[in-house]
Amino acid sequence: MTTPKASSAAYVLQRRRFRACLLAGGLVLAVPLFGCGLFHSDFDIAVGNRMANPVSIFSNGGKLGDVGSNQTATFTVEETPIGHTAIDSTGTSTSPSATAQVTLSAQDMTTGRLSAGLAATLVKHATTYVDVTPCVALSLIDAGSAPPCLSVSSTSVSASSGTAGSQGQACTFSLSGSSQSFTATGGTGNVTVTTSSDCAWSATSSESWLTVVSGSSGTGAGVVAFRVAPNTTGEARAASLSIGGQTLTVNQTA
Repeated sequence: MTTPKASSAAYVLQRRRFRACLLAGGLVLAVPLFGCGLFHSDFDIAVGNRMANPVSIFSNGGKLGDVGSNQTATFTVEETPIGHTAIDSTGTSTSPSATAQVTLSAQDMTTGRLSAGLAATLVKHATTYVDVTPCVALSLIDAGSAPPCLSVSSTSVSASSGTAGSQGQACTFSLSGSSQSFTATGGTGNVTVTTSSDCAWSATSSESWLTVVSGSSGTGAGVVAFRVAPNTTGEARAASLSIGGQTLTVNQTA
């Protein structure tokens, strides 16, 4: 006796039910994984603070950290990608990099004044440079109480050999000197940054006694002014400024 074959319609229905079960099972697994942050990506932000006071930096309402007056700090933001863009360190097409949208803000840690939110697009494997400055209109009245204003100078592609630049462009930076020397009394100095007009950079110090007083970040050629505090340690010391991947060494006698 032969076994009757299932009808074509019943076979198709059975296949559809099987596919639906597989899809449901996939969703059951995907939802908890998404909640665990496995779909998140890390994005880099460099913040240059030109305010007279230190500021706290926020992304989507969550605090990233603090940046001292005339200092630059870098942060890593974990966000869910919403799109992709194709960039690399030479400006040619490459595999798509994830992007994310965030709202950045800053709060003056001394006065408590809060900036307006700034929408920014972050790109994975690139650094977004953010400037924090006193709001111009209010700083004319009272610079000390002016709230911070934020601006995004550029998104720079990460690259080796001290290069970085605006999206889709490779940049090279050079400094007017590689080292400067000061006596124990300290003093002020400056260094000229040379690069293309669309290339962004920031200046950071390795030690607290070497501070950037102006030009903590910029786009194109510029000048970084710095101050060396008196040396009361009784020993010679050295620190460095990192600018666009290049280094200026500052030596101070005892």
